[in-house]
Amino acid sequence: MDQANREDIQFMSPSRIRFRAALFHVGNLVCMLAAIGAGVAYFLDSGLLSTVLSVALILPTILWFGASMALYSFFAEDPHSLVARHTRRAGYQFYGAAGAGLMTIAFLQKVSMAYLLPIPALVVGVIMVMGLRDLWEIWQADLDSEAISLETEVA
Repeated sequence: MDQANREDIQFMSPSRIRFRAALFHVGNLVCMLAAIGAGVAYFLDSGLLSTVLSVALILPTILWFGASMALYSFFAEDPHSLVARHTRRAGYQFYGAAGAGLMTIAFLQKVSMAYLLPIPALVVGVIMVMGLRDLWEIWQADLDSEAISLETEVA
């Protein structure tokens, strides 16, 4: 890592560090709010409008699944420990909860749809509660005590 990059990382503003640490969590929350909106639109059952709304609100979830992988690859190994830790934590929460929910639904595929509906609601609730808790933790973090790990150059 060259000297200019080291100085950029060491003198990054606290608001920029918090923004980078919170970005994955905010994406998860927006994705889950869209999923809630899709569920509400589906349950309104007003014909074509409900179908169009539920499909339109599911699209951010699908797009976030792809975009989150890129974001994870950018920030999971960030030199600032707060950014790296919270990016990894948000990824584990999102991929873990979504995967567990999908696997549970796949296992219970012969069960009536009415009994399966609490599973996505639980996934959304878990991700939202954990994301809000982590955003609060990011906001309260003492950035002076967080470590910045700079890789050493091998000559």
